[in-house]
Amino acid sequence: MEGSKGQAVFDSMNLNPQLFINETLNTVEDIVGEAFDFYTLEASNLLKIDDNRSLELAKGIDRVRGMIQSVLEDRLRMWETYCVRYTFAVPEDFVLPESDGQNIQPLPNDQELDAELDSLRRKLHSERNRSVELNSELQALERRSVSNEQSAILVNEVSKLFDESSVNDMFKEMTKVASELRAGINNLKTRRMKAADGATVQNNGNDFWATAPDAKIEELGKFLAELKKM
Repeated sequence: MEGSKGQAVFDSMNLNPQLFINETLNTVEDIVGEAFDFYTLEASNLLKIDDNRSLELAKGIDRVRGMIQSVLEDRLRMWETYCVRYTFAVPEDFVLPESDGQNIQPLPNDQELDAELDSLRRKLHSERNRSVELNSELQALERRSVSNEQSAILVNEVSKLFDESSVNDMFKEMTKVASELRAGINNLKTRRMKAADGATVQNNGNDFWATAPDAKIEELGKFLAELKKM
């Protein structure tokens, strides 16, 4: 990374490797400091440390922080050495391309980047809304499909109950019962007419029609028996 050639390469690309390394180390140091400050505050609240023991708690936390930072600094120092020697090393045979003013394109400014980001956000929002609409339509189609399937099942069950053969058998049975009922009614009418004729009784040489009580009881029993059969 060091040397006039490497510096010229990074300058041509508007890069500063050492600045990147320094900012990374400072960021890590800030994160560690904020973490231990938060740890100290939470430990004081959870352990309910009073003023007399707060100094002891601070000493203990500082000791733990020193141990962690010692190991962390060694690792970061190794990382920095690796970056300088390998990550940002410029090969010996590297040749800078010849600068051509016509091929150099200016970098976009902040306003152009913001406008492009806003455009991408609007497209993303539109696509999300479209995704929600498609999901709603898909759920509606699924519900409709389930309803159609249930209707088809009910129709098939009704068709099985009222198929052609069963309907024909039903009508035949109804016709048979109606014929038997009609014959029974006609038979009852005939018997009642015969029973109403009575019997010829001789009384002092005069004939008259009368209805015998025993005949009425017998015919009534037959009538009830016929009703039970129907």
